[in-house]
Amino acid sequence: MPEIKRLVQPVEVNYVCDKCGHGMMVSAGEMNPSTGEIPHKCMICSYRQVFKWVSYPKISYIGLDEGNS
Repeated sequence: MPEIKRLVQPVEVNYVCDKCGHGMMVSAGEMNPSTGEIPHKCMICSYRQVFKWVSYPKISYIGLDEGNS
């Protein structure tokens, strides 16, 4: 199949703290290579949470016609 191209824009994706509902979660350590777990900490209340295979904040790309969802 031939290549196709389309314009995209980068968007920042954050995870809002499940405990306080206000702070953003940020990576607080290295990923465990055997489990994929990455520790995170809330920037406001210091709540700790683990995510698998994803680190916040992260950058995703959306098509210019897709909007911000």
